Amino acid sequence: MRRKEREVTDFDEIIKILERCTVLHLAMISDGKPYSVPVNFGYIVKEENGTKKLNIYIHGAGEGKKVSALKENPAVCFSTQAFANAESLVEDKSIPCEWTCYYESVIGSGTATFMEKSKEKTEGLDSIMLHNGYKLPSGIKQIAYQAMSFAHTSVIKIEVDEVTGKRHIKK
Repeated sequence: MRRKEREVTDFDEIIKILERCTVLHLAMISDGKPYSVPVNFGYIVKEENGTKKLNIYIHGAGEGKKVSALKENPAVCFSTQAFANAESLVEDKSIPCEWTCYYESVIGSGTATFMEKSKEKTEGLDSIMLHNGYKLPSGIKQIAYQAMSFAHTSVIKIEVDEVTGKRHIKK
């Protein structure tokens, strides 16, 4: 990263940024060409052998360009961003190249896998719903989905291999 002073390498800080993001841009290869699509997402952090591991979940129809591309080549890259404040765009009307934008972002790569088992799909959908503001009723641990909708929904887990963050915030 060229601007090292803006790099975020601490895993927990990266997760805090991810928490504030609402749309993830998923990049993949479709018919040999780059293809990117904005998606809603959720995520789960698990600890494996003393190392924190990030899995990102997306969902959609069981068919289409995204599904075909991921089945053809499961390698993906993603990015997401949160703007630091309402005055994120900072203009300097006297010097055009001195404009800037305050933001936080997360970029990563990994491998996409389609969740086939009901428990895996539910875990993925729950992460998406909870990340996007759904509140579980008191005493409930899982969201109940309508059977027909659940059956026709693809849930895709991205096992993240590399992730980094970047921020430029007003001081």
